[in-house]
Amino acid sequence: MFPCLFPDRTAARTVLVRSCLAVVLFALLGGLAADESSHQDSELDDVRAGVLGTVNVLRELDARNANNLVIAAANVPGTAGSTVTETIDGSAKGFYPTVNAATPLVITYTLPAVRTVASLVIAFESGGDAPATVILEGSTDGGRSWARVFNSRPRKTDFTKFFAPVAVNALRLSLEGGGSRRLREIFVYADREKQPGLFAGKDDGMFSFLREMYYAGKIKQIASRKTAVWSGHDGGKNFPHILVHSGISNFHDGGWGESAGREVGKRLFLRFDFDRAYPMSYGLISNGEIGHILAVDSQAEFYTANGNLDPGTLSGCSIKDLTAQGWVLQKAWDKDPSGCKSFPCARPGAYSQALVVWDGKKQWENNRWSHLELFGAATAEATAGTSK
Repeated sequence: MFPCLFPDRTAARTVLVRSCLAVVLFALLGGLAADESSHQDSELDDVRAGVLGTVNVLRELDARNANNLVIAAANVPGTAGSTVTETIDGSAKGFYPTVNAATPLVITYTLPAVRTVASLVIAFESGGDAPATVILEGSTDGGRSWARVFNSRPRKTDFTKFFAPVAVNALRLSLEGGGSRRLREIFVYADREKQPGLFAGKDDGMFSFLREMYYAGKIKQIASRKTAVWSGHDGGKNFPHILVHSGISNFHDGGWGESAGREVGKRLFLRFDFDRAYPMSYGLISNGEIGHILAVDSQAEFYTANGNLDPGTLSGCSIKDLTAQGWVLQKAWDKDPSGCKSFPCARPGAYSQALVVWDGKKQWENNRWSHLELFGAATAEATAGTSK
């Protein structure tokens, strides 16, 4: 007999208490309406209340080759070359299913191991793409049998759902009726009290750790200021930006790159200081808006370091200048048209700083980005490249 996936009354009460806490925090902290600009973090209160997770179980990368260990399948193909895998690859490129309003879109995700999950976020292409009904089912036997987790009506924008913690190794998502159901990205977050380990061993999976650390206050984010060699960031309505927000496809969630005063020829940087060194093996920089991505017609780099390095003090901003200060070059791009830049670190290891550097361009669309993920494997190979 397939075990019931619904937790007992104690677990249900836990979700109720968490939801009440979310409401209280929302009131106390001045929570924002869902349709307000999400550069003011609309997810903060729910994460603090423990009802919205930080570890996405649909993106678990193999430590050996960085392939996603989660398998995605849909009941229909995609149009315009889109695939269902793009709903969980961090690119926000979009999956455009060939279904009409009368046909459900059914997506199945098979996980590499049992995970306890308790929240879900769906980023649609646009508000008119939301279905009439969202149904989530779970399985503990790899999809041979299923039990209902929830049946809900989504909002017309990004759909967020909290539910009682449930252990699964497969998930089936059904989107019925309503709009065209064009999807950007789907996140299923682990229960905050039963999260898997963020950092992989040699033969394990690794999860993106920036979201967890951001909400735990373990990262300081420092943007370049205007100097003789650096440009400052535009301080307009899109500043500051939440690079780990679930609304990955929304341009206003990011937009890093517009230099103050359009200082063409200068460079910009965004620096991340961590509370200690963590394994860093693989990264991803993306923006769902085609044409709004750094290094389309210029240069950009990703670096790591240990210590307290400040590129803002340099008299130059080239790769040579940065590496001379102690930064480890992990990846460089030059006129790379890809909207999603996923990459293995050239020198994986444990680092306490990370840095993205890119050129300021007159056409700001060509040097913007909105989403960053980092993954780490704590292996002998990963620690061999640690900077001193």
